[in-house]
Amino acid sequence: MNQNQDKNQKEMTDFILSQFDTIPDQPVARLTYGAHIVAVESSNSMGLATWASEKHPVPIDDLPDPGQAVSVKELAQLLHDDNPLKSSLGLAALNSLLPDPAPEDLVDINAGDLIMDLGKEKQVSVIGHFPFVERMRGCFKEFMVFEKKPQSGDLKADLIPKHLPSADLVAITATTVSNKTLAGILSHCSPSATKLILGPSTPLTPALFELGFDYIAGIVVKDRDIVRQGVENGLAFKHLQGVKHVILRANN
Repeated sequence: MNQNQDKNQKEMTDFILSQFDTIPDQPVARLTYGAHIVAVESSNSMGLATWASEKHPVPIDDLPDPGQAVSVKELAQLLHDDNPLKSSLGLAALNSLLPDPAPEDLVDINAGDLIMDLGKEKQVSVIGHFPFVERMRGCFKEFMVFEKKPQSGDLKADLIPKHLPSADLVAITATTVSNKTLAGILSHCSPSATKLILGPSTPLTPALFELGFDYIAGIVVKDRDIVRQGVENGLAFKHLQGVKHVILRANN
């Protein structure tokens, strides 16, 4: 990341965190560290984030003790931390403060189907190897999946500057917020491209529309006990129960 992108990423993080200035702070009721996911609970909500880590199991020795009493907003400031694990914890804390979106603001479709609909006869790029990408290969004019650790058929993330500007539709994992790559990725998107941010780490805040996204696809926790048990058992998000997938659309 060059200096300008580094500065833009910090400004972006500041902007996202500033949206919560008017939301009352709460004490952290519980932290749950799993192999793939971190969960932060306040008195009336639970926020999730996938670990921005290529190592599994995640090395959590330098993270706050789950029994340590801190406020949610204090924990959310870790989103600025250069350690991607601490930043992931900060993102989960931030998500735990967000109110559930109003039903009338939601789009009744899942993220995979939305990409299929929006991407017809277009050049589609996905940042992050989501489970749905396998069924999408061959469905668009051109389809590219970028990954830091590419799987079969994926492109390396360092090819983003070369190929992303040609994409008509770009779907970006919200893990880019915590691993500090979002600003750089957005800088390579065509101004005319339709952009989605998605995944369990996604903050369901309209602030992301102001960053240029057209759709925000995340989750709402419906059953804390089931989610907590799944996280503790080391489940990857695709196997996690007790959550509802939701999508917000920008009012253009």
